[in-house]
Amino acid sequence: GPPSRRCDEVRRERSLGSPHVLVAAIEHTIPERKVKVNAGGLGKVLDQMLREHPPGELSLVHPMCGDADYGPLDEYKKLTVVVDGRDHEVEVFTMQSMCGDIQRTWYLLRHPFFTEQGKKAPYPSPMTKLSVLRYFSLWNQC
Repeated sequence: GPPSRRCDEVRRERSLGSPHVLVAAIEHTIPERKVKVNAGGLGKVLDQMLREHPPGELSLVHPMCGDADYGPLDEYKKLTVVVDGRDHEVEVFTMQSMCGDIQRTWYLLRHPFFTEQGKKAPYPSPMTKLSVLRYFSLWNQC
């Protein structure tokens, strides 16, 4: 049958210019820095997307894990986020790379809530703790 309207919209967008996609995920990969923060399938999906995304721009937002070596990063900005009635400062760093026709820009967030987590266990636990609620409040606002 005829292509759906959604497919037509995507084709029209691509014909007007390259798409810009924003991805925010706790799990992440930065191939150039040999950083892999992975707890399951999402990290593998993101790794594949970094290589196979259509030409365009990818902006990737991730919390920094304490045991990952991100190498040199550019300071981007500081965010002030309110969690549990208190201001928290989050440092944002950035780096860029190209992979074929994909411009990749990482925005990496540093805060003690994030750096307490590790590459193999990036999600806070147990889910019943107040500290987990604070972690996700900070993450979702960033």
